[in-house]
Amino acid sequence: MKKSIIRNILFLAFSILFAQAGVLAQTKPQPVHSPQVNDFAPILNFLASPALEGRETGQQGGIVAAEYIASMMQHLGLKPYKTNAALTYRPTDYFQEFKLLRQTAGDASLDVMISKEQKLKLQAGSDFRVFNLAKPLAAESVPVFAGYGIADSSLGYSDYAGLNVKGKIVLIMPGYPGQHDTASVAWKKFKATAENDDFDLDKKCSVAAKQGATAVIIVNKAVLYPKPANTKPESNPVSTEPEYISAGYSLPKVESEPLSVCFRLNKKSSEKLALALGMDFIKSEKQIAEKLKFNPVDLRCKIALKAKPTVDTLLVNNVIGKIQGRDSTQTIILGAHYDHLGKRGNIIYYGSDDNASGVAGLLALARVWAESKTIPPCNILFASWNAEEKGLIGSEYFASTLSSPDKVKLYINMDMISRSVVEDTARRQLSIGTRTNDEYLKELAWQINGTLSHPFILDLWDVTGHSGSDYASFTAKNIPVMTYNTGLHNDYHTPRDIPAAADLVKMGDVLKLVNESLQIFLSDTQQK
Repeated sequence: MKKSIIRNILFLAFSILFAQAGVLAQTKPQPVHSPQVNDFAPILNFLASPALEGRETGQQGGIVAAEYIASMMQHLGLKPYKTNAALTYRPTDYFQEFKLLRQTAGDASLDVMISKEQKLKLQAGSDFRVFNLAKPLAAESVPVFAGYGIADSSLGYSDYAGLNVKGKIVLIMPGYPGQHDTASVAWKKFKATAENDDFDLDKKCSVAAKQGATAVIIVNKAVLYPKPANTKPESNPVSTEPEYISAGYSLPKVESEPLSVCFRLNKKSSEKLALALGMDFIKSEKQIAEKLKFNPVDLRCKIALKAKPTVDTLLVNNVIGKIQGRDSTQTIILGAHYDHLGKRGNIIYYGSDDNASGVAGLLALARVWAESKTIPPCNILFASWNAEEKGLIGSEYFASTLSSPDKVKLYINMDMISRSVVEDTARRQLSIGTRTNDEYLKELAWQINGTLSHPFILDLWDVTGHSGSDYASFTAKNIPVMTYNTGLHNDYHTPRDIPAAADLVKMGDVLKLVNESLQIFLSDTQQK
């Protein structure tokens, strides 16, 4: 995309935005009123538009998104995070640049030795994709079936109980027990944890690495829930699982948590593997859903894996602006990631709820605070993170640069705040995560929620030990957090996550809750 095209896109976006929202100049401090629909809807529509092609980290749509967010911060009069002596700022002054390593698999193969004469050969790209490949891999073993690959002491559950997988290849299923059977005991046990992304690919690969596995093979969910024979095929079938992300990402020279190399199979290769191994995934899935355990599976065919990585470096940006407070040594941070999954072939993963909604809310809050001319008792940072979808990397980088984390009094995270899960027929469920020892923040949420004309049904949960979004980068630094989310809906990580599906009324109420909680927290901070 040429620079002239980018400028035209940004100009059009701003024209639409300010025609709808207006720019109100106020001359004296007033209470900070909460954003209205016209403050955030145009931003949501632009960030999740086809022009931005899903805002993938390092791709052109992600670059345009960063420029747009920075231009908004400039227009609103926010100061860049690292203020210099200039009286005026350029959009690039709001960038926090960092290097991102991208590891991709070159030649990779998966061979199943069915017999001396017969071998099933699968190839990268057409049959599977490789994740977490930091160095060359050559592994061979009889695979060990480990259910869903989950080991969670807080739930009292482990698929690895009684298994020895050290130095072996592990075969696992995607998702979690009972995921499609809301009447099952398993669904009730695992659903809440699953909504926080705690059974995602990285978590399972981390568990496998701790168990000593050499590599993980994860089959496609289609082998667990095949469609009936008389079902009409979809005209444009799209996976609802993020299996299309085939690269591993990390910060340079940062010791990250070890992850087992993962070979993620597509539908056809999963079916071929099941047939070659004599594996009945449907039977095992039903056993776990009903009994929370599975019978041991004797897999006698050896599997040989080979893969070689290539590494390149991307220069990417967080986008950060601030309203300077009377005490510039203390800070409250509002954050939302702007990246999404990008474009695969001709299919765009728009990422309206995930997370154009959070960024639109962030900029709408920045607008009302900037236009109120309020000078808060401490700094308020408005931060839009990059590479959240690659492993919370943008917020992790920012947190690593904090010289005094104890000076950050609160981090507020907004990730997916415009939709509802299927079972939320009233469309009023809202999840707010805090740490165990921050009871005050839970009480604050209850208090403000009670003032709404139509209060939310609150799910106040403990973020301790969880890492589903950017809040985890701050809990790791012992910083209090409030993380807002309206639910992991069925359009999550699919091309169906579009602005037309957003519940703008619900999103406005979420922002009202965030804004009023922020004001009370600031008031209490000032009195201390």
